[in-house]
Amino acid sequence: MKQKIHILINEEARRLGLYYGFWNWFFLFQKNLKDLEIEVNFFSSIKKNFFQADHLFLNSRSFPEVDGHVNLEYIQEIYKKNKNLYWFDMRDSAGTTQFEVLPFVKKYVKKQLYKDKKIYFNKIKGGRFHTDYYINKHNIKDFKDYNQELLNPKYLKKLTLGWNLGVAFFFDYVEFSKIDYYLEFLKFKYLDKMEYKMKLPFYENWNEDKIKYDYFSLMNTKFYRESVGFQRIKLKKVLENLKNKNGIIKGRFNKKKYYETLRNSKVSIGAFGWGEICYREFEAIMCGTAFMTADMSKIETWPNIYHDGHTYLSYDLEFENLENNLNILINDISLRKKLVINSKSILENCHLQTGKKYFLNKILEIIE
Repeated sequence: MKQKIHILINEEARRLGLYYGFWNWFFLFQKNLKDLEIEVNFFSSIKKNFFQADHLFLNSRSFPEVDGHVNLEYIQEIYKKNKNLYWFDMRDSAGTTQFEVLPFVKKYVKKQLYKDKKIYFNKIKGGRFHTDYYINKHNIKDFKDYNQELLNPKYLKKLTLGWNLGVAFFFDYVEFSKIDYYLEFLKFKYLDKMEYKMKLPFYENWNEDKIKYDYFSLMNTKFYRESVGFQRIKLKKVLENLKNKNGIIKGRFNKKKYYETLRNSKVSIGAFGWGEICYREFEAIMCGTAFMTADMSKIETWPNIYHDGHTYLSYDLEFENLENNLNILINDISLRKKLVINSKSILENCHLQTGKKYFLNKILEIIE
């Protein structure tokens, strides 16, 4: 029986983000969806024919908020016309949720979730597990409390793990210009071509390892919530105090220079910001660079490149093992090769058989 899915996207996805980014699977596996008798259409705004579908996928970024909560008036109006709603929570953190929509949706799909769902039953200071930790441990005072809806246990089964930005194709700014970017967009939009020829290729350069930077860590540290910026500011201070290291932690780089420098670095070091998962880790893998970030063991996500000691090395919330683990990575090229190769295999498979199987099964799971 044929089924129709209409997806409401937002402004940020209208350009190449729709094709290269989070939603690209719908184009890459379009034929496979048709084989399952599933038709998919994207809408940048709510029009009359948007409601004429079996399932409506709602991108959370398409809806305004009031005092930190989704304005439910918009959801209720859609619900009156079609009750088959599915919420795609596009927020960055596993902890920043929008559970106020749960009474109106059949499934609540999120890019990453805490493994222990009981966390969602109680207030999380700052909206994230790590901000809750830092607020309690270091007596941090945000300018105001984080306003969140707690999870009602009766809606627990609606929570569904989706996929993260690791499925994206990163545009190759090393070889192509911004003009090429817009030409690529026009090709996808008007010529219906799905070749992805300008994606950033996997790169490895181990022969010149001795002249690489030891580490590369450029991050925004300015957040209006002190608890959110705390880890990045602390990481920067720790790296500044490291002795006898050749690293980059300051400067403003365009994408071309950023990728070129990343390719010429041994380790990419990141920290949590608004969310735990960052495009930085995926870019590092693409550029053949091992990465470190804070401990991800409490989070489930897909594709999962966060297997400590297998795809990356972690550090604890107090940074007590950061310098030791960084030294290990800098001095052990075999370990770095292993981490990069294992991570690369996971990302490559996102767009091959493994990714196709996960995606198709996930869509069927969502609309069951």
